[in-house]
Amino acid sequence: MEKTLNQLMSELQTIATEHRQINEFFQGDFLDAVSRDAALYPLMIVTLQPSSMSQRSVNLSLVITLCDKYDIQEYRQINEIHSDCLQILNDIRITFQQERWTNFMDVNGDIQTQPFVNRGPDVTAGWTMTANVNIFDDGNWCGIPYDDYDFEN
Repeated sequence: MEKTLNQLMSELQTIATEHRQINEFFQGDFLDAVSRDAALYPLMIVTLQPSSMSQRSVNLSLVITLCDKYDIQEYRQINEIHSDCLQILNDIRITFQQERWTNFMDVNGDIQTQPFVNRGPDVTAGWTMTANVNIFDDGNWCGIPYDDYDFEN
């Protein structure tokens, strides 16, 4: 595999760190991210979904969530939050099309988006983006860390 899952998450964390509108990155479940005492908003969360492997790629399904906290008494804030979070997700989509990313993966099909409002420990709103990506894998059996395994070929 050209990139490992850890390397991919590191690239996504770099996006979150470098984007001027994102204050924190979290890998894992949405409720775990927003239930923490010190979540910093706007927050980018990456959640892995069931995935697959094929002959030439490792195919991952990622849900990228962008959310911000809002005061439920100021309901009009929700439109601004939805607008900002959707724009940030579009920035990420455009980033996926750049050479730094296309050298090791393709986005498979259209990216799906969905707005949400969550009335949990923190009242948040935002968007989710589901991206199915194919990380290139050249099937190099020489790179497998076996000590003395004989492939007999």
